[in-house]
Amino acid sequence: MTDGRTSPVLRLHGWWINLLSIILGIVAAYSMTIQSLKVELAAKAEAAVVGALDRRLAGIEVLLEEGTVSKEQFYRFSVDVEARLIRIEDYLVEYSGENLGKN
Repeated sequence: MTDGRTSPVLRLHGWWINLLSIILGIVAAYSMTIQSLKVELAAKAEAAVVGALDRRLAGIEVLLEEGTVSKEQFYRFSVDVEARLIRIEDYLVEYSGENLGKN
């Protein structure tokens, strides 16, 4: 018959298991926080790029309304903007969510 007490070996193993669980929990919380910050920073960077493009396009709209840009200049500019947007899209696809944690 047992008297209800646990052996010292089981208590020691339980203590190590508790310590290991706490350490793994802290590591998991830390890594999730870092991932969350990376995702937020990527979203802010993307918003900044889109905002800059929006301001530039608004400036072009003003120039077009004033008639200070020729058709040839506008065509060259539109080709340049399209190429830049394609490069941005390629960059965002390359460094999408699955690659964020690798940097």
